Amino acid sequence: MTNERAYKVFKIENGTVIDHIKSPLALKIIEILKLQQNDGILSIGMNFDSKRIGKKDIIKVENISLSKKETDLIALLSPTATINIIKDGNVIEKRLLEMPKEVSDILKCPNPTCITNKYSDCQSKFFIKKIDDKSAIGRCYYCERETEITIDLMK
Repeated sequence: MTNERAYKVFKIENGTVIDHIKSPLALKIIEILKLQQNDGILSIGMNFDSKRIGKKDIIKVENISLSKKETDLIALLSPTATINIIKDGNVIEKRLLEMPKEVSDILKCPNPTCITNKYSDCQSKFFIKKIDDKSAIGRCYYCERETEITIDLMK
């Protein structure tokens, strides 16, 4: 008897597959990209074994081809993620992630006196600077506070 388990991840005909997400970040990525508002099937696999990153998550979004701008937001949390755009059951595009240069209304400023924390109608804005393959620094547009981007900064 072997210890290997069969992973059952359903194939999609059209849509986007986000693979090699650092576990357990799939749910946060779904929230950031607002994928729960999709009319098609949204499949989530969490905590799979991965030789490349240890533990990984996978997201399959049916009938939505995410834009490069949308998928690059994933690099804030999981720069190891890979994107496959699927059409008629075939991969038509393999996309590499690039760290976005700036983001709006995704991160919250850790400075309690920042204007974005005082007024609910003030949208946050951060300039992003990649440090290495695993981390980045965000600088608030308003108060200029710099901080390492972590899941705790996500709205």
